[in-house]
Amino acid sequence: MQKFQLGPWTFIPADFSIYDGDKRTELEPLLCKLLQCFAANPGTIVPRQQLVETIWQQSFVDDNAINRAISELRKALQHDSLSESPIKTHHRKGYSLQLTAAVNNLTVAAQQDTPGLSSSITLPERRHLHIAAMVTALLVLVSLAFFGYKMLPDPTTQQPAVAAKSAAAPTELTISSQQKITWFKGIESRPLVSPDKQLLAYSHSQPDGSIRTMVRKLGINTGNLLQEVALEDLGKIYSVQTWQPQSSKLLVQVVTEDGSHCEYQSYDFSQFPAYNLAPLASCNGMTLGTAQVSLDGEWLYYSKSKAGIYSGNALLAQNLINGNVQTLLDAPSAGLGVTLLALSADGSKLAYILMPESNKPDIYIYDPASREHSRVASLSMPILLLGLEWSADQSSLLLPGGNGILQVNLADKSRSLLKLPDDVIVGELSLLTENQAYTSPMTANTTTQGGMQLIKVTNAFDASKRQISFLNNAAGSDIAIAISPTDANRYAFAANWTGNWQLWLHTDGQNKQLTELTADNQPVNGISWSGDGRYIAFVQHGNLHLYDTQRKQLITKLENNNIGQPVWLPDNSGLVLTRLQENSQNLWQFDLISNELTQLTFSAGSFAQYDQHGVLHYHRDGKLYRYVDGTKNDIEVNSSSDNSFVGVWLLQSGLQYRFSMLGHIEQFNAVSGETRKTQLPQRLISLHPDPHNPDNLYATVFVTPELALEFIQWQTEK
Repeated sequence: MQKFQLGPWTFIPADFSIYDGDKRTELEPLLCKLLQCFAANPGTIVPRQQLVETIWQQSFVDDNAINRAISELRKALQHDSLSESPIKTHHRKGYSLQLTAAVNNLTVAAQQDTPGLSSSITLPERRHLHIAAMVTALLVLVSLAFFGYKMLPDPTTQQPAVAAKSAAAPTELTISSQQKITWFKGIESRPLVSPDKQLLAYSHSQPDGSIRTMVRKLGINTGNLLQEVALEDLGKIYSVQTWQPQSSKLLVQVVTEDGSHCEYQSYDFSQFPAYNLAPLASCNGMTLGTAQVSLDGEWLYYSKSKAGIYSGNALLAQNLINGNVQTLLDAPSAGLGVTLLALSADGSKLAYILMPESNKPDIYIYDPASREHSRVASLSMPILLLGLEWSADQSSLLLPGGNGILQVNLADKSRSLLKLPDDVIVGELSLLTENQAYTSPMTANTTTQGGMQLIKVTNAFDASKRQISFLNNAAGSDIAIAISPTDANRYAFAANWTGNWQLWLHTDGQNKQLTELTADNQPVNGISWSGDGRYIAFVQHGNLHLYDTQRKQLITKLENNNIGQPVWLPDNSGLVLTRLQENSQNLWQFDLISNELTQLTFSAGSFAQYDQHGVLHYHRDGKLYRYVDGTKNDIEVNSSSDNSFVGVWLLQSGLQYRFSMLGHIEQFNAVSGETRKTQLPQRLISLHPDPHNPDNLYATVFVTPELALEFIQWQTEK
């Protein structure tokens, strides 16, 4: 009897079954025939027409039948050991099996007499995993919520004054050495080489949920591990920040899981592996960005929001001797504000990234001596930056992203792109020498390709009855979700189970793929369902799409690459959109009949929502406003002074919800004044209240992928 070894599965066609050890899953005859066709052509694209002729054996088959069969087979082949979808969709070409296949002959008796095989299968229990680095998660969160971010800067898209200096072709880097240097389970990210090049610090998120900071001793110009120290404690998150210039002191932010305590601490590793701990300053929850201690140890530079995550961050400097705090740069009215900080090796200059309303990064240099800020680069597109590094000679700044590094020369502000091979992904890096670095593959793409999952929480605010379940057990991510306003059992969501992002529908207990969008690594997001249940609006790449559930038709409405967060008008005649124009981010109303856009707010606005009375609300600077005319007459309804919470209030059924990255959720009843609270064991990326039941919630959570640090060495091609 024939059997196929397909990755983790043993497939026996005659038995209509796949096996994982002693666990058996029986396949329907159609799925068995479909899998046998793929197994005979592993890695080869099988056209849809070939499937029609081979499996259905007729000239025409409804596309929905094929899509449904492929979806059901994917679901059957899901396995925890798989890092990608078992079946890949090739747009307008067909499908291919992504499992390594081997065929053998096997002699077995009938199913009931086969020893060691069980007729039942149990889905693997989904572990509650936690986020690796809070900074990375927040940046990913923003990339999903707004307009779609490019991962590789283009040096030719410059201001005219510097374009001529930057229009040269990218400089190709040849990797002469590349080796994995960490092997722990979970995510290892944010590599930081000490100023004396003797120590490497990094962040490690473990599968059991704990987050710690690791410090290791390095050999001379190698990645060899000699000794390693872990900074960790039960119930606390240790977030690595930066090394103090010209010292062996490592800055770490320590936050308790319950959010009750936050502190910046300095660890002196001059006598490694022994260290001395010195508390520096208290903080108000996790912040978006990194902190830095000055060369003389007198100042702590950091970014801080006054109204929670999603409101702008100001650049602050705290005197560690007298405790006085100075505001070096005010937070913008919208946008993320100040994020990453990096002091030069001699401590004389502070580089930082400013994300204004447009979320198009500006790179600045701050001179503590003169207290002057100078802009050295203004990128013309929204770009997700997780790393900021000074060059070895301090003459330029390095901005890694995907398979490229944007280099900004500080003298003439020119830019050049250092192009890495396509298979080398760098989201963060720390230089050892001019052509050697420790890197992390942490990017928005790596974290969303399997790092996000949807959960449902029933009886969320009653711990004795609360139940948490993952909606799908699938390879790949699923993120945004919208519950049908007319049917509590139907919901639309975004998933990349096919190797790219598509809109899916859950109905009658089954998942159905609705779209065949061009393959892209930019997530589908901003899903909103019209009140009559007919249309589903969503955004990808800043473009607005509608899916007509009656006609089963995809309609592209706006292709301006500047649209985010659609919300339907109460009468379903149009939508309110967050629109990005130049450096402004405001609300606009879009009419479906005339296709006209009308500006609603004129001093920044985002996260539009309607309350139970059909009154428009929106957010500005982390505060919730009731819309009147889009100017100063708008009425402030609620705000957040707790930085541990996301600065967005969610309106549903007369209630207001907010959440934190650490799993805290609050439900506020503005009429009674009652607040209910709960904490989930997951790290929350977004929250989706159930419009049919205020006690039930849906959420996007972060599931730890496997990411290791690497040591790379390169040379420039002549």
